[in-house]
Amino acid sequence: MHRATFVLSTGRCGTQWLARKLDAAFKDSLRVSHEPLDNEYQPRLMLGRRTPHALDEKSCSVILRHVEEIERGLEIKPYVECGHPCWSTLPYLASRLGEKMQILHLIRHPIPTALSWLSRSAYLPPLLPHLREKVLLSAFDEGVTFTEYRDRWSSLLPFEKCVYYWAEVNAFGLNLEKRATVPWLRVSFENLFEGRGLESIERFLGVPDVPSIQGERAEIVDEHRSLIGEGLPDLDIWRSHPALLETAIRLGYDSSDLDHESLGWRYAPFVRSPG
Repeated sequence: MHRATFVLSTGRCGTQWLARKLDAAFKDSLRVSHEPLDNEYQPRLMLGRRTPHALDEKSCSVILRHVEEIERGLEIKPYVECGHPCWSTLPYLASRLGEKMQILHLIRHPIPTALSWLSRSAYLPPLLPHLREKVLLSAFDEGVTFTEYRDRWSSLLPFEKCVYYWAEVNAFGLNLEKRATVPWLRVSFENLFEGRGLESIERFLGVPDVPSIQGERAEIVDEHRSLIGEGLPDLDIWRSHPALLETAIRLGYDSSDLDHESLGWRYAPFVRSPG
């Protein structure tokens, strides 16, 4: 029986690189896709509505056609879908695909993840009046975990909202893991890009080890690399958010090992960072 593996992630944590490496190494034995529907998964709506049938007709048909295509493809070879927009659709996919599905939970430290999204203008005022703010998730969306943020949403900085989004997606993942009946593997971005992690992913996918992609520090692939024009925000501000900090700690992250200088060079190299 062939399985469909879906990556659960916040995005900005190596899914492009993973998709390219898996496709290059296992093209004959896996069908690998990176964000095939993008935001047509309607992640904000699917979080609360839980089924495509509760969406508008067009959105529903897009998701259902995609799932049907996956099911047909599984008759030939396993399927791997990397990318973040499918995260809130995973419960529906698990109920639909059953034993034919498994989940790879790809995590990354919340601070560089938030900075990466901030560099992509998440939650920032749009540059032009006709453009819309890039809202990854709002505390007012149906189905969110941390509803207490509704009272303070308007006072949050864009960086804080990016950390909030990180916590929501990963809290969702932790809760789904508890009740899911599908195989589950969690791998960190940090292990993956320090040359570790791929071996466990290969075992999870049921493919043979490939020495060429093992044991080497990965080169980050980012087709949408951007910088933060205003310099780094106060990176310790997340400590004022106990609920978000608790989610990070549950996944093994804290701020003690953050290299502020490296983050400054990565995301704001031409602006003097505070501190």
